[in-house]
This record gives sequence, structure tokens and C-alpha cells, in this order.
Amino acid sequence: MNKYAEKRRLMMQGNHDDGPAASSFSESIGKSLLRAIKIKSSKTELLHLLVATLLVTGVGLSFNHYRYISWQFLVIFVSAFLVHELAHKFLAQYEGSWAEFRAQLYGLIITAISALPIMPFKFIAPGAVMVGLSDRNKFGRVALVGPLTNLVMGFSFLISTYFYPYHSYLYAGASFNAWIAMFNLLPFGVLDGQKIFDWNKIVWGCAMATTMVLFITAYI
Repeated sequence: MNKYAEKRRLMMQGNHDDGPAASSFSESIGKSLLRAIKIKSSKTELLHLLVATLLVTGVGLSFNHYRYISWQFLVIFVSAFLVHELAHKFLAQYEGSWAEFRAQLYGLIITAISALPIMPFKFIAPGAVMVGLSDRNKFGRVALVGPLTNLVMGFSFLISTYFYPYHSYLYAGASFNAWIAMFNLLPFGVLDGQKIFDWNKIVWGCAMATTMVLFITAYI
């Protein structure tokens, strides 16, 4: 009887000890969810995103000289840009920073010129997400998440081509995302690649190597 009582007491003590740890874990999850829910946008940002998205849509339509083009192709093309920028914004705000997309005049002009059907080369750079992070590691991760989303999307489309080989828009999705990831990872100027390279050269090298694998595989 004493052994049973002692065993029961130890079991109850063990359950009591697990309580604070479980509660702490639940609070951590709760705080993370609250931080994610607090993501905000302003009317200015929505206007800038709308203008930029319309121009990017024009670039997509220009591939077929503004004639009929499949909605799947257009959605994939626009999402390669839009998801990239929103990934920057969401992670930066999750890290506690102000972050909003802002169109830039020279970028809008370049993108508008690319929307002309006669242009053989297309550049999509209507603007960028502005952030206010002073922490070097957080800033580097925010820069990385944009190209990373393109890699995830690109490989997802590439894998899908093996199951649906006759859907040409899947090949387009893989190649577009590979191109956007590679361009943004170039270590020059204000591109994500320069920020990532300054933060962690090994991470930049791994990201660029992965992008090259996707780029080569998508185009062969």
C-alpha cells in the first residue's frame, strides 16, 4: 500500500513539474501567433503594390503581345514577384520592424519599358520592401526569405512537371522563379544578394548554388 501511494505521489509530482514547461511552450506559441496577426499594411503601401502588380501583369501579357494568354501562366508570373515581396514584409514585421512595399520611380520605368512587346529582355523591379531593422541577423534573414520563397515555388513547379508533363505553365513557373531568385541573389547594389552576402557568405553561397541547380534544371 505504501509503495502504491509513493508511486502515485511521484506520478502526480511529475505531472505537476511538466505543467510550467507545457505552459511556457503554449505561451511561446501564443505570442508567435499574436505577432503574426499584428502584421499591418497602409493605404499607401496597398496603392504602391497595386501599381507595381499591374505593371508586372503587363510584362506577363507582353510575352504574347497582349493577345490571349492562359490565366495559369499569368497567375504564376505575377505570384513570383508578389510572394517574394510579401515574404520580406511579413518576416520583417514578424521580427518587430516596420516594413512596407514602396514603388520606386526608376524601377517603375524599367518595368513599364519591359511591358512593351518589342522588348526582347524583361526586367521586373518596380519597387522594394523598406524595413527598419538594425539587428544584422534579422536583416539578413529578411533579405534571404524573398529569394527563398522563389526557390520553394520554383522547385514545387519543377516537381509538378513530372506528374503533369503536358502543362506548359508549370515549366514557366519553375523558370520564372529560378530567374527571379538568381537575379535577386546577385551581390550588387540594393539587391537581396548584396545584403545576404554581407550578412553570411556561406548562406549566400548555398542559396546561389541551389538557385543555379533550379535554373539549369528548369531550362534543360
